[in-house]
Amino acid sequence: MESIRTYGGTIYLCKSCGQPCYEGSHGPEHFKEQWDGIFCPWFPLAGGRLEVEWDTASLDDLKASYPDTYPREPTAPAAAGR
Repeated sequence: MESIRTYGGTIYLCKSCGQPCYEGSHGPEHFKEQWDGIFCPWFPLAGGRLEVEWDTASLDDLKASYPDTYPREPTAPAAAGR
């Protein structure tokens, strides 16, 4: 899965749920930031794609503001007593 923040290709909308998607190696796919925040019966694939004529400002805003709840490795706590 790709990150919507760093993806450089064309971004579409999923015909099934209306959320952003891209053309992946298995057809239309959702982005990794969507791993738990959307309901799509096709997830992780997308239910077809709708083309959008994004202007640069709209697409940049979408990428920057899309919620990112993807799980990360926890950081190690600081060593106690140092």
